[in-house]
Amino acid sequence: MQFFKKTLSITAYTIDRISTYLLFLFLLVMTTATFAQVFCRYVLNFSIPWSEELSRFLFTWVVFAGVPTLIYRSGMTSFNLFLSRLTGWRARIMSLFISASYILFFYYLSKGSLPLVKRQMMQMATSINVPMGMIYIVIPVSGILAIIVIIERLIHNWTRTAEDA
Repeated sequence: MQFFKKTLSITAYTIDRISTYLLFLFLLVMTTATFAQVFCRYVLNFSIPWSEELSRFLFTWVVFAGVPTLIYRSGMTSFNLFLSRLTGWRARIMSLFISASYILFFYYLSKGSLPLVKRQMMQMATSINVPMGMIYIVIPVSGILAIIVIIERLIHNWTRTAEDA
């Protein structure tokens, strides 16, 4: 069990690190493309045709790729505030219930988005020559990664001792 817990912990940490770096990269590219569009439009009097679409697609990736990191870093503020008011077995049961709800939600999100991704692989983006399915593939991938992180956080919270808390 200890090996499984350690492996899951390393996996969740790796997911968080990779997601954080991707978020930084996507936000940097998105900001640069938007700034270049504004500069070209108002200073040079011409428009970059692909910058708006690129920014929109990267925003989609930022939102969904940030979910595992948000869960890993306990960023669900409303639930944390609720759980902080509970103690003892009530807090543990509510934490289990919330985690199970998250897992169900992300499972159905991932499973339900697969037909969308498959269907959109045939459609190409307007100004960037990329299949739209590549844009939407982040939905099932982030759902699966979120489930892994949720399971790791749940095991971590349930197995820690009083000295760890």
